[in-house]
Amino acid sequence: VAPRGRKNRKKPMLDNMSYGSIALALVLGYVCYYVVTSLLFSPRRKPSRPAYNSGDFKRTYKRGTGKPIPCTSPATGETLGTCHAYTPEEVKAAYKRAAKAAEDWSKTSFDERRALMMDMLDWVLDHQEEIAQMSTKETGKTLAEAALGEVMTTLEKLRWLVQHGEDCLAPESRGVPLLLRFTKSARVEWYPLGVIGIIVPWNYPFHNVLSHVATALFAGNGAVVKVSEWASHSAGWIEDMLREVIGKRGFNPDLVQVITGYGETGATLVQSGVDKVLFIGSPQVGKLVMKGASSTLTPVILELGGKDAFVVCDDADLDHCIDIAVRGAFINCGQNCISAERFLVQEGIHDEFVRRVLEKLKKTDQGVSTQTRCDFGAITMPGQADHVDKLVQDAVKKGARVLSGGKKRGTEGKHPTFYEPTVLVDVDLKMDIATEEAFGPVMTVVRWKTEEELEAICNSTPYGLGSSIFSKDYSKAERISQRIVTGMANINDFAIVPLIQSLPFGGVRASGFGAFNGKEGLRGFSRAKSITTDRLGIRAAAPGWLQYPVSSSAKSIVQQAMFMVYGRSWIESAKGCVNMLSLVASAPAKPEKKETAKNGSKNGTH
Repeated sequence: VAPRGRKNRKKPMLDNMSYGSIALALVLGYVCYYVVTSLLFSPRRKPSRPAYNSGDFKRTYKRGTGKPIPCTSPATGETLGTCHAYTPEEVKAAYKRAAKAAEDWSKTSFDERRALMMDMLDWVLDHQEEIAQMSTKETGKTLAEAALGEVMTTLEKLRWLVQHGEDCLAPESRGVPLLLRFTKSARVEWYPLGVIGIIVPWNYPFHNVLSHVATALFAGNGAVVKVSEWASHSAGWIEDMLREVIGKRGFNPDLVQVITGYGETGATLVQSGVDKVLFIGSPQVGKLVMKGASSTLTPVILELGGKDAFVVCDDADLDHCIDIAVRGAFINCGQNCISAERFLVQEGIHDEFVRRVLEKLKKTDQGVSTQTRCDFGAITMPGQADHVDKLVQDAVKKGARVLSGGKKRGTEGKHPTFYEPTVLVDVDLKMDIATEEAFGPVMTVVRWKTEEELEAICNSTPYGLGSSIFSKDYSKAERISQRIVTGMANINDFAIVPLIQSLPFGGVRASGFGAFNGKEGLRGFSRAKSITTDRLGIRAAAPGWLQYPVSSSAKSIVQQAMFMVYGRSWIESAKGCVNMLSLVASAPAKPEKKETAKNGSKNGTH
């Protein structure tokens, strides 16, 4: 009989859980907390050196004295100021300054490089509004687009480098063949190249500079960045920031040079002595970069735009797809290398897709983001609006229909310049816009029936950068993705690759070669070295029968060793092993001496 008053009493929690279990739970909780916080909140490291030049990071040189570069806001026509192009002599001087500073920086530890990345990250966090305002004024994009494309992507790049950069550049062990398995080890190591020449376009003036500079710096290099003449106003401001964060760490702020200019400036940079060139731009200029780099055998990475396909299958989830489609066509007014330029919509869902897109567009606005709420901004280059309009008009003449937009606003060749978000249907491959990069706010819609027809349309352009495939059937989406010749693909999404920094970003065919981002990007800015060494300190010499002068049995021994190692069956391998050992056993302990010639010469020559 249970004692009175205890019949329904519950046991204390500690009676049901051992103290060991509690301790284990606490340890696991602490580990989880440590891991999560270390991933999300990397510790800041105090500078290991006093500030460079006692904290005076001002330039001791002028920022370009060549041709004037007028800087105008595309959305308002407001004059932002005037920059000047760097002359050829000034470009070469910029390279020399960066190269000299890189000598010291190349010897830094990964801890030091991580600390600099964190300083850059903190600066970006603290200046988000300034960055967005600057980008919006300089390019005409909206503030929301600037926050996403300029700030968030840059922060993610810096965070990824802090957390994963060292692993990508750490020595990597490689396998060795069976014959050397017990005596040799092999590895690859990566070293700084020196100075990276970086030529970037105008569509993301902050991110395009910071992202590639960060990669170059983490790989231990200096950098000279040539910005576009259409986004030059911010160049000095960005360089000042970099000089400050580098100088506060005690390193020479000349490590990064941000230069302005026209084609001559970029051409000079390519041949200035830089150790590698990254160029982002058009195929036409990319060919000129390659030609210039070939004279000095300077390696290049080229990202040359695209004509990305946005594939919508009959079974796609339109509730999910439509907003992504509008974003893919019109974000940054289509001025993205990975913009969705061709919307390949399967016949059974085509009309409903178009109807929903038009319905969505009616609720959007285009304007000046710094003055009013809007969804789409301006065209950055005045001539680009004319290029887009020419493609649209060509398509209309050949049978396409404009269901929305199709008009430009502004004076030709002058700012402000706008082109209305345009929906173009009944497009076929006879039209220039079906294969030529528009780089503007046009949703070009093409019907398709079968996967074979889709494959032909997708691969009909010379480009091969990215693609998006929308379908509820993931097997089908993957199958379609495999048949599209591109460097990147997104299943049920658009342009997510740039945000996943572990992935290489690059294309094939006319879209260029090489890649940035991911370990491929870091290693692309590095010098690889293959290294072999003795395993366990065993200094293995060639067997006596293979030492000079070589034994007459050497050839036969090697041949039997090949059967032993590479035989087609274990019987053939065993036979080769037995024959090899037999030959080795019968070979002389020391190489045979050659017979003395009749004339007394040891080698038989006069």
